[in-house]
Amino acid sequence: MNKPKGISFEIGKDDIGWFWYFGKLKLLKVRPSRNNIDAKYGGFKFDIMFGKTRRPVSRFYKIWRFFFNKDYVSHETEFNPWNSGNHWFVWTIPFDIGFFISLSFWIFEIYFGSKTYAVNRISQNLKIYKPDRNDIIMDEIAWGDAAEKGNVYMCPSAAFRVGKILVD
Repeated sequence: MNKPKGISFEIGKDDIGWFWYFGKLKLLKVRPSRNNIDAKYGGFKFDIMFGKTRRPVSRFYKIWRFFFNKDYVSHETEFNPWNSGNHWFVWTIPFDIGFFISLSFWIFEIYFGSKTYAVNRISQNLKIYKPDRNDIIMDEIAWGDAAEKGNVYMCPSAAFRVGKILVD
């Protein structure tokens, strides 16, 4: 199984109080976490890692038409390279060095760098997009092959998100 290696540095706050972590890379996390539970009140996370980068790349020359399109079904079906089957190619770097930096406060998150993702049914299979967002994940693979399931790869990403309130 392919997984990136590296180190994580985190400072966060949850119901118990402030905590910090410095050690082995925590995979699949955007926020600081204690005992695999995300920091409810936010914090700071910085990762340095090396491993394989793999990402389906959208047909960027079509993006401008759909950038301001608010219709979820047509936008995602045409633009989403992960689940639409409409990717241009799969970008692969066999050995890559990356970093990830994240700052979160309550429901707000901003992050930049190479985050990690697991190849699974959700990230790799085709979807039928629905207006109510109750999408149907099909058994047909949109990119890569079935042998990749379970691998964890690095993927360049940046976002400012307003998420759900993390409650018990």
